Amino acid sequence: MISIFLAAGAFLLCLLAANRSLKWGMCAVIAVGYIYGIARANAPTTSTYMMFDLAVIGLYVPRIWRPMTSEQRLGSQDLRIWVSILIGWPLLLFVAFPSSTPLVEAVGLRANVFLLPFLLMGARLDGDDLRGITRFIGLLNIVAFGFAVAEYYMGIMAFFPKNEVTEIIYKSHDLLEQTAFRIPATFSSAHAYAGTMAVTLPLLIGGWAQQPDKSRSWSAYLLGAAVIASFLGIFMAVVSLAVTFSGQLTRRQWVRWAVALAIVGYVVAGNARLQRFTTLSDRAGVSERIGGSVNDDFLTVISAHPLGRGLAGGGTSVPYFLGIPKDRGALIENEYARIALEQGLPGLALWLMFIFWILTRGAGRQRDDWWLTRRLAWVVCASMFVSGMLGMGMLASVPQTPLMLVTIGWMTTSRRAALIAERLRGRQPSATPAMVR
Repeated sequence: MISIFLAAGAFLLCLLAANRSLKWGMCAVIAVGYIYGIARANAPTTSTYMMFDLAVIGLYVPRIWRPMTSEQRLGSQDLRIWVSILIGWPLLLFVAFPSSTPLVEAVGLRANVFLLPFLLMGARLDGDDLRGITRFIGLLNIVAFGFAVAEYYMGIMAFFPKNEVTEIIYKSHDLLEQTAFRIPATFSSAHAYAGTMAVTLPLLIGGWAQQPDKSRSWSAYLLGAAVIASFLGIFMAVVSLAVTFSGQLTRRQWVRWAVALAIVGYVVAGNARLQRFTTLSDRAGVSERIGGSVNDDFLTVISAHPLGRGLAGGGTSVPYFLGIPKDRGALIENEYARIALEQGLPGLALWLMFIFWILTRGAGRQRDDWWLTRRLAWVVCASMFVSGMLGMGMLASVPQTPLMLVTIGWMTTSRRAALIAERLRGRQPSATPAMVR
């Protein structure tokens, strides 16, 4: 009964919030995504499995059909074409090649189609929406970090009981000769926790960098604390380097940034459980890990199934209560192999072209208030696309995937929409203090 109330409550919360505004709807869905893992672990039923899906539907119902503004529509024209193609191809496969296990195919449809409209949600966000969402994410990251600290000292058993849902958590170990479990915070796994922290860092750092040097507002302290908490959740050096050498920070902000990195470095250096990245120095282990995901088996399996073997037939996580299809065959821990095995070579080609299109957008040459955020978002998204070759879940992780898709939708359209808005107002873009180095 509790699980039913959770699922129904998630739907109603997001429906009412989205009916008020897109910003509030996005905040509600993100909040449900943050508690989804721990809620599903403690109430492992069909209702809690559907909790996040119902929350997303609650967002879609009042928002997905609302018209865009003129500048948003023109700025997102290319993106809307891509979304139509990426959704249309799996739907065509679903209709043209019916399966004997329609519920399993529906799960595959969920992984390949259901979350893609978040790209268009990102294209609808303006600066005020993004600032509000960023502050809310900062608060959620601090709360998640609090759970992580509690799990570190109390053990994950106090928060995640052993069952079918938490199997992946209890298979994940830290260093220290695998005597300690990796920390999932409130998420379904440590991987989802780390991925979500990484995806949110561009928004948090970009929002923090916009705070005036003399600002003493609560949002400045909130975002600063959230950045430190997020880095402790996932130490992502490539992002820290991008910020350090971006030239976007003022002198006082640069000092604060250096202090934040020093705090993170001190905590990480003093605790072996936070030093999992040091395993990258083990060449044999890294080679074995890559060989298990990117190897000759990829070409062998793909050539045997050029049009795929059905949605959810390539590695999409099927809930335990549906059972695992017997004809799944060999699986490769590689997101691109999963796409190819479920959508065929045409689907893989479409996704590779879409990723290339994303990576060619860039942050733009003219600097505005959100230039640093777009640049960091590009770095993080590129990292996610590369890491997709070493594991699965890039397009199905909660709430990492919706956050990544929203960021991509905003990143690839926001600057163009702003320029179009300037033209529609009858004047050319002029330099502002934020655009001057």
